[in-house]
Amino acid sequence: MRRSLRLAGFVCLGLLAAAGVAAWLIYRATQQVPEFYEQVLLVEPQVQEEAGEELEQQVLQLHNEVAEAGDWEAVFTEEQINGWLASDLPEKFSRILPAGVSDPRVLVEPQQARVACRYESPQFRSVIWLDLDIQLTDEPNVLAVRVRQARAGRLPLPLKTFLEQISQQASAADVEVRWTQSEGDPVALVTVPTQHEQYPRREIHLDEVELREGVVYLAGSTRRQLASQSLSSPQAAVSQQFQR
Repeated sequence: MRRSLRLAGFVCLGLLAAAGVAAWLIYRATQQVPEFYEQVLLVEPQVQEEAGEELEQQVLQLHNEVAEAGDWEAVFTEEQINGWLASDLPEKFSRILPAGVSDPRVLVEPQQARVACRYESPQFRSVIWLDLDIQLTDEPNVLAVRVRQARAGRLPLPLKTFLEQISQQASAADVEVRWTQSEGDPVALVTVPTQHEQYPRREIHLDEVELREGVVYLAGSTRRQLASQSLSSPQAAVSQQFQR
C-alpha cells in the first residue's frame, strides 16, 4: 500500500512538473517578438516625427488631387507609415486603438503586410501580430484583405476575436465590410465609397492598390458627377422643383 501511495505521489509530482514546464514554454512563446518589430521600435523619435510629417503632407497633397477631376496616384513608404503611427496616432487619434493595444507598426512586402502591436491586460501581455494579403478585387472599389494568421509571439491565436474587432471598427467608421473565405482563411471585402462629403459632385474610383517592398502604391481617378446623379435623392428633387 505504501509503495502504491508513493508511486501515486511521484506520478502527481511528475504531472505537476510537466504542467509547469508546459506553462513556462507557452509563456516564453507568447513573449517572442517579431524581428521587424524590434528593429522599428529602435528608430529615434525625431526620425519618426519627421517621417510622420512627410506622410501627412503626402495625404494632404493626395486630398487636393482627389478633389479635382482626373487621374491621381500616391506612394507611402513603410517608414512614413510607422513614423505616423509612432508620433501622430497616439497624440491625435488615441481613441482609435482598442483597449490594451499600443505601439502598432507595419512591415510592407509585395502583396502582403504584417501588422504588430503591444497588447496588455491584467491577465496577459504580449506582442500580437497578423499577416495580411491585400489586393484590389474585380468589383469596383472593393479591397480584399485576407487574414493569413494571428499570433501572440509564436503562439497561434484564434481569429474570431480579431475579426469581430475589425467589423466593429469598420462599422464605427461607416465602412462596409463583408466576410468570405479563401482556402480556409477569412477575407474581408472592404468597399471604398465612391462618394464623399469632402468631394461634392465627385465620384472617387480606386483603380490600383499595390503593396511593394516597403511601399504602398495607390492610383485612381476622380470623375465629375452628372447633374442627374447628384439630384437622385427625393430631397434634391424637391429642391430642384422649388428652384424652377
